[in-house]
Amino acid sequence: MQRLTLGEGVRALARLVALLLAAGVLAVALPVRAAEPAAKELFAVIVTRHGVRSITSTPKNYAWAPWAPVRPGYLSAHGYRLISYMGRFYRGYFGERAGFDCRTHGAYVYADVDERTLETARALVEGLCGAPTALPILHERDTSLDDPLFNATAWVASHGKLDVAASRAAVAAAAPAPPSAIVSDHAADFAALQAMLDARCVPGYGCASVTDGASSIGAHEGLAELGGPLKVASGYAEDTFLEYAECRPLAAMGADNEVEFVERLQAAMRLHVLAYDVNARNAYNPLVRGGNLFAHVVALLQQKAGIAHPVTAVPSLGGDSLAIFSGHDTQLGALGGILDAHWHFGDGLVDDDMPPGSALLFELLRTPGGSYAVRVRFAFEELAQFRSASPVPGGIATVPVRLLGCTSDACDVPLSRLADLATRLRQRGFVDARWAAPSDAVVPLAPLADPSWSACAS
Repeated sequence: MQRLTLGEGVRALARLVALLLAAGVLAVALPVRAAEPAAKELFAVIVTRHGVRSITSTPKNYAWAPWAPVRPGYLSAHGYRLISYMGRFYRGYFGERAGFDCRTHGAYVYADVDERTLETARALVEGLCGAPTALPILHERDTSLDDPLFNATAWVASHGKLDVAASRAAVAAAAPAPPSAIVSDHAADFAALQAMLDARCVPGYGCASVTDGASSIGAHEGLAELGGPLKVASGYAEDTFLEYAECRPLAAMGADNEVEFVERLQAAMRLHVLAYDVNARNAYNPLVRGGNLFAHVVALLQQKAGIAHPVTAVPSLGGDSLAIFSGHDTQLGALGGILDAHWHFGDGLVDDDMPPGSALLFELLRTPGGSYAVRVRFAFEELAQFRSASPVPGGIATVPVRLLGCTSDACDVPLSRLADLATRLRQRGFVDARWAAPSDAVVPLAPLADPSWSACAS
């Protein structure tokens, strides 16, 4: 007797039921559940990392490509182009969901004062509206100052609210015991990174292993962090990813084939994400760095919902359907830590990574019952898009973000819950209730460029 698979059996049963119903043998009507009305999206806040930039230092142990004429830490021309594609994506994505239209329902754009964040804001506006000057880009008036909206650590410390002991305890709790076990616990990923680096060893320097050095908890910018092999690995991983994203030829990076190289790069980026988990997404540090930004994001959402927002002042958004903060992975990591947020990419990128140009999207929804909720998604460019100078079909995507105790990757959080969290952060001294009067003056920036070795396919 021929056996049916489970799927074939289900389909056969469905055909039998249909025949019996048609013949009148079965007269019982199957229950039909009316579709529930969908929640309406009203507004969204985009918190984005800047695009592909040059590396900020060149360690002597290994050979790193010279990025000149791109200055250290500056956005590359390729990075600008990729961000403009993100802007185009948002134009369609939020045009459909939130009614974004540059002519009538535009965007409030606020950028950190670094060149790469200002240029990223311009590229986003160009993608959204067709020209980088189509919308004003606001920023701290004194571009020599740190803006506490993007990193409030110095502001919190200046008000006597920074608890160094709590920071150290949070890092210790996120690291293994003893901290040196970080190397043995992740030996395979360290080995893969080392194999990738060995191909660029500079003769005469010995190319000491990444795992050399003590794993100890020290301080950085007033907050505790785990130094040693994990921090070193994180920096090397990020620099290698930036070279790859800027389309450096694989042979120049010592790679025989792309499959093996990407596997090693993924291992390296797992260490990069791990460093964020320990140092930037623990129980204390993200509250200090990102609590101020989080409270302002929530206040913008509340304003659009017509709800009082006593935690912070906010600018009037008028008819804008978007607000954009152009910052760094520091902000994404801090918000991820505050919200216990996680995102899953699938193939290619490492889960919870924050590649150049990626962003957290806070989408304000009004439910059919009249309440307000927030849905968070993560937007990013695929590896193939990084390596191309022209748009790649499906090269930009969003994935759901799981946060604040959600039992699934996709869930809507009541706006009131986020507002309560913002209130608690202010009570602990992490929120500057003011909204500075920002400048919209255009900051003179260096011409965009790419290093000579960049070989992005067009």
